[in-house]
Amino acid sequence: MSDEEEWQRAKEIYGVGSRAAGVVVAHFPFGFFVQLDEVPNVKGFVDIISYNPRRGSPGPESWPAVGERVDGVVADLVDRDHQVRIRVGHPSEKSG
Repeated sequence: MSDEEEWQRAKEIYGVGSRAAGVVVAHFPFGFFVQLDEVPNVKGFVDIISYNPRRGSPGPESWPAVGERVDGVVADLVDRDHQVRIRVGHPSEKSG
């Protein structure tokens, strides 16, 4: 399956507002990437303000370790990057 076909499949499975789950594969200062269960070759991404499972101030120190599972809600689908953006927990209370 080509990258474009896989991305189209991901968009069918992971509509905005749907659930997405997978395994954390990498951390970066701005968030972490997730290998999605249903379409493993498409990147799932949780940014620093979208990971807030316990209502508070999110940050890298609270992120799940590489290899841990996460489950969240699809917040956006980014065609340019073929990326499923995921929110875990409550919306962040951080501003700007």
